[in-house]
Amino acid sequence: MADSRMAGAQRRAWLSAALLSVALLVAPLLFWLLVPRPAPVMPARREPASALLPPPQPERAAPREVEVEPPPAPPPPRETTAARAEPVRGVVLDPEGRPSAGAVVRCRDEPGMTASADTEGRFELPPEADGCTATAAQPPLGDAEPTRLAAGRDNVLHLIAAGAIAGEVVDQSGRPVEAYLLAIESFVPSGAAVRGSADGRAHQVTDPGGAFRLNALAPGRYVLTVSAAGRPPTRSSAVDVEAGRTTEGVRIVLPRGATLKGRVLDAASRAPVVEAQVELDSVTSSGANAISLVLTDANGEYALEGVPARGPFSVRVRHEDYMAKIVSGLDARGTGAARADIELRMLDDGGSREELTGIGAMLSVSSSGVTIAGLIEGGPAASAGLQQGDVIVRIDGENAKELPLADCIQRLRGPVGTRVSVGVERDGQVIDVTMRRDIVVR
Repeated sequence: MADSRMAGAQRRAWLSAALLSVALLVAPLLFWLLVPRPAPVMPARREPASALLPPPQPERAAPREVEVEPPPAPPPPRETTAARAEPVRGVVLDPEGRPSAGAVVRCRDEPGMTASADTEGRFELPPEADGCTATAAQPPLGDAEPTRLAAGRDNVLHLIAAGAIAGEVVDQSGRPVEAYLLAIESFVPSGAAVRGSADGRAHQVTDPGGAFRLNALAPGRYVLTVSAAGRPPTRSSAVDVEAGRTTEGVRIVLPRGATLKGRVLDAASRAPVVEAQVELDSVTSSGANAISLVLTDANGEYALEGVPARGPFSVRVRHEDYMAKIVSGLDARGTGAARADIELRMLDDGGSREELTGIGAMLSVSSSGVTIAGLIEGGPAASAGLQQGDVIVRIDGENAKELPLADCIQRLRGPVGTRVSVGVERDGQVIDVTMRRDIVVR
């Protein structure tokens, strides 16, 4: 009985020890699970690391997206932009298709933009020549047809076979004029709707038979001017020139001129003006004028030989102390003599240097024809509504499209108070106006 009790006591002791051991093990766990844990000891609450740490550096292959929208990237350049930055290149070929070394290429839109072809006929112009209309010249060949150049391609300019004009100059009786000045007054290229340019310089010709020959001419229609001592500038009829051919048999009759006499006087005192220069004015737009100026004598008298015997003409009178004066509307009417007494006004501080009678318009030759290049404020043309850039197509009902510049000038000038009707082309329309000529000071 005692042993049994002893054994029970021992079991209870072991059980109590086991329970105590389990309690010692479980209590901390229960305490850790059930009791709230204190916050970790930190200096302060930190924001997430992503907000405080510097952002990671973007990888080059994959840029990091950001919230702020980046500025838009510039648009990619157009294909034409690169082309326009390139020089304009090309080649010049002769009529047989061979390279033409030394040919001069020029942009008609920009006269100062030129280039010379190398030994292989190749040329190079700056990028600004992109889109310009160019031609090439190499005498004695004819100029290349106008061609629009473009950067980025091989432009080709073809010189054409030159033509020529051969003829003679005679007087009214058919005898040859042995010495004279010859020049091209106007030129219209064939196969083109615009006027071209030609060498208008005067050439001295001396030949016992009065013969002349002009070489290296581009195909087109020419008007020539001839003048000799005592014989005023006279124009030929239109002469057509074809590529590679000589137009022969051209005959120009150069008549003897009339004599213009008169006196040059001071407008205020009526005293004679001594050593005033008197000369023909605007009788030709070329240099073929062999009529020399004359000076007034001690009585203010002059005699200018070689003025046109028929048709209107003008003279310019100049003296260093006076305003220059253009006297227009003069006509010898086939009598061999004419007279004009001219009054000059002293120079003043107003700045005006010249006076004339006309419509107050300055003319020039453009690709479209004879064009108004400028207007004098308050003059008849400006008051009638004419504008700079107007192309003159009619004068007093006559077609003016084929008239040389000098003819248009003489027909628009005239005595004070006389009327002139003018038709001009503007923006594809023809406008007709009638004006009364007046004194114009400039």
